[in-house]
Amino acid sequence: MENMIQTEYDLHSTDDSLHVASKCWERLINAAVKTGYREGILDGADSVLQEGFDIGYKDGFETAFALGRYKGLVAASTSASKHPTDVAAALDKTRRGACWICDMESQNKAGTSQNAPFSEILNEQRAHSAEVISRLREYFKPLLKKSGIEIN
Repeated sequence: MENMIQTEYDLHSTDDSLHVASKCWERLINAAVKTGYREGILDGADSVLQEGFDIGYKDGFETAFALGRYKGLVAASTSASKHPTDVAAALDKTRRGACWICDMESQNKAGTSQNAPFSEILNEQRAHSAEVISRLREYFKPLLKKSGIEIN
């Protein structure tokens, strides 16, 4: 009879140990899944942000370089003529002269671009930059031609 009681106790003790081990295992698995999910989300967000930064940096550099050329042209020219408002604004604010997003924020239309997809905002910015550079090219074309300067 004593053997039977001890065996029953051992079985009960083994069941409890298995139950505790099973609960610990479940907690470890759940923690690993949550950690993996968080790290996956962060890695995905980082790669998307990096890609957007790289695109914006390249586009911004190209636009700023073109604006700098025209601003340098104005600084080097001996003519003290008054420029049209849009040309003067683009040249005065070289850092923001071709920034569509900045224009939207200054007009309190930022909410319209916040919900737009990245590709749409990027296309709007590119179109705006091209328009500003094109306007400067057209405005300065006579001066460039007269001076024999070619800006592509």
